[in-house]
Amino acid sequence: MRLIRLFPIMAALPLSALAITLGGGGDARPLDPSQTFDFAANPAASAGTYVATQAAGKLKNIKRVAITNFCVQFIYGKEARGDSAGYWVEYSQTASGGIPGGLDPGKIQALADALLDRIEADFKAAGIDIVPYEELVANDLYRKFTAKYDTGIRIGQRSLEGGKGGSAGEAVVYVSPRGRPFAPDCGTISPASTSTFVRMSYPLNAEFLTGSAVIDMSQAKAGGRFFEQAKADVQFLEYLRAGESQYQFVGKTGPGARLWLKQSIVPVQNPFTVGEERKGDTTTTTESEMTGRSTTTRSSETTRSVSFDEALYYDNAGRMLEAMHRMFMLEVVRK
Repeated sequence: MRLIRLFPIMAALPLSALAITLGGGGDARPLDPSQTFDFAANPAASAGTYVATQAAGKLKNIKRVAITNFCVQFIYGKEARGDSAGYWVEYSQTASGGIPGGLDPGKIQALADALLDRIEADFKAAGIDIVPYEELVANDLYRKFTAKYDTGIRIGQRSLEGGKGGSAGEAVVYVSPRGRPFAPDCGTISPASTSTFVRMSYPLNAEFLTGSAVIDMSQAKAGGRFFEQAKADVQFLEYLRAGESQYQFVGKTGPGARLWLKQSIVPVQNPFTVGEERKGDTTTTTESEMTGRSTTTRSSETTRSVSFDEALYYDNAGRMLEAMHRMFMLEVVRK
């Protein structure tokens, strides 16, 4: 069974766009496909370019960690729309695309599970105790708090910042390691839930660690200005997205350290190969009874064939998750 594309995306999305803004001088940088990541490089040589931190000093006091609200997000479809106008002519252009054949649930679950395995192993190797999951679920407050969480694999859609005169959206699969509960905003501890985490940390005598990672498959661009043609495009490229890929701690003293990617991890080899572009145009003319003037609407849709190296996609995904974690661990163990 495969997870298939969900289109049209735009019709099901809220009007608000997803904008990534973080504090601490490490706001997510715009994606640059030319800045590829060397998986063979020493993590210490790359961390300065890719990792941002907030309250990193609080990492020094961590002795025991409970891992919760963790998920890996796989983007598997994008759509972009650009609109513009000039007196009696309106222009619109749309572009959409998804992973050919969809995603393999077993493989994406294995990637999420492997990330959690590595986190637990590396924390233990660093002398940090991991709260057994059985102990965590035995906590009454934890069970009540996570009762409305999602588990396993969940499919969703959300809007993106599309640029001036444009809009964009994406289809996403949320995967929780080992099927554990997670919130839709996985990896983020909201102010409303902070107090709950603080109260749970006392009986467990531990800091909580939440986290998320976003494996993207394309970049959606759209826009349009007065008297200019509308533009929309979906550029296929696998990468681990900056900003939303993060670890966040919270404990007895409230919010703790936060680590996130400030630059996207782009593998050298792209599993997507895009064929020639084909455009279909539609022109519609309507006449206003009040003014006697006609309005012409022109729309076009771009289509391209896309070939997909499935083995390379999943290999890249595993390497990107490992690279992010290795760079984050440098901050965790830093003295």
